[in-house]
Amino acid sequence: MKNAPVSLRLDRQEVSANATRGVLTISGKAGSWYVLEPSGPDSAEEGSDQRIPAGSYRIAPYSSPKYPNAFELKDVPGRTYILIHPGNFHSNTEGCLMPGKVKMMDGADLAVGSSRNAFNDIKAHLNGTSRITIDITNSIVGEE
Repeated sequence: MKNAPVSLRLDRQEVSANATRGVLTISGKAGSWYVLEPSGPDSAEEGSDQRIPAGSYRIAPYSSPKYPNAFELKDVPGRTYILIHPGNFHSNTEGCLMPGKVKMMDGADLAVGSSRNAFNDIKAHLNGTSRITIDITNSIVGEE
């Protein structure tokens, strides 16, 4: 395990009827990725299919048959199994964060593209790290 902590920052910037899109950066790493998650408002209600509350969370490795080698946000108020995993469209998530390399649209909804490639990039930066955190902020114009 790497001893140096790694910090991720997700700044939410756009929202559509069913999706929120933001920009993810990793401390000490060049570049950024887009992240798709459900629309707002922020919600602490399990199963709400809305984005989680802005805040700081620990991240730990997570693996299941459906989501092998993913990551989980820990201690999210009122919510469980909030993962970082590949996916391009709102229909691919129920609260999770899905990275992408490009912005796309799915009809009138926000989407991301090249999600698996983006996820693999992020995973390469995080694998073997024992202390990972993410800070999520809302910079969405027109939202409280």
